[in-house]
Amino acid sequence: MFQLVFSALSAINQLAVFAGGLICWGLGGLLVGNAIYWRLHAVRVQGEVVGVRRNGNCFNSVYRYTSAAGATIEATSLEGSSSVSGRETGRQVPLWVIPEKPDQVQETGNHVFTLVGLVLLGVGVVFFWVAVRSWRTGPMTWIMAAVLGLHLLVRLRKVIAPRDKTLPPSGWRALSVLRQAARTANAAPAQPIEELTALPEFRERQTKQRAQLARMAPFLLLAGLALLAFGVYASRMLLSLETSGVRTSGSVTSLSSSSSSNGGVSYYPVVRYRDGTGRSVTFRDSTGTNPPLYRVGEAVTVLYLPGEPGRAIIDRGPWNWLPSVILYVLGGATCLGALAARRARGDEPAFAAQN
Repeated sequence: MFQLVFSALSAINQLAVFAGGLICWGLGGLLVGNAIYWRLHAVRVQGEVVGVRRNGNCFNSVYRYTSAAGATIEATSLEGSSSVSGRETGRQVPLWVIPEKPDQVQETGNHVFTLVGLVLLGVGVVFFWVAVRSWRTGPMTWIMAAVLGLHLLVRLRKVIAPRDKTLPPSGWRALSVLRQAARTANAAPAQPIEELTALPEFRERQTKQRAQLARMAPFLLLAGLALLAFGVYASRMLLSLETSGVRTSGSVTSLSSSSSSNGGVSYYPVVRYRDGTGRSVTFRDSTGTNPPLYRVGEAVTVLYLPGEPGRAIIDRGPWNWLPSVILYVLGGATCLGALAARRARGDEPAFAAQN
């Protein structure tokens, strides 16, 4: 009975990780597919910023351009943010425009959402790899998948075709509010960004935000440099193993658990192998996960230095470089954030003088 419950829980955990991968793939595919769709169906035109439409703290730029037929069209960008940079009235911007939807445009040089989509696709691959490596896919996995799929279908049917054929009052009110907000955003007249930035409340909020960022900048820079230093150290260690190391077979003898300060537990595989002299060597791999990626008794490939058999890792191929890449990405992003915060603080006098 206990084994049955344990198998069911393991299958649920595996399906949850699979679902996370599918969600990342769905969102990433939607963003990347949207970018591809625009590149295939849109035409490039030259537009001019004539103002912004404000929805809370989010600004959507409004452009004026001339269509192929010679008509002057005013269109609102589909992408908005709280930044005022690049929204100056009169600024010339190259745009993507789909002829069938002339009132919707995108800037040709904006690739943020495409990059986010690619990152989500990569995260989805990692989720699938963890799900396959951490749990065995057996009959219980398919049984639990069928049960969860049936449950989702029943819930979906209640949403799509409720018995009383009507949405509850709260649902109708929510839909009405969303429609009204969309109409208001689209019908609101375009305002020059200079008028909005000249408002006292806007200037006060921007000044406070810039001051907070300036105070955080030194700490962000130190954290980013520390992450980059750890990345360099990990890369040098791995490079020495890749260039001078020897690969041999080994097996996982046990799992070593380690608890963190927040109560989480990570499992590190303990591996035994034999070096070139026939001596048995045991080491704990430096990568710990929860759930564990390896099972006791599983055969693995070991990469070690002949002169220092204690310096060894489980050889995961290209995945060996994943921790270093993560450290470089996080460190670089943190340093760039710190520099951007310092630059924003330096631009504050010019911002105040402009307004």
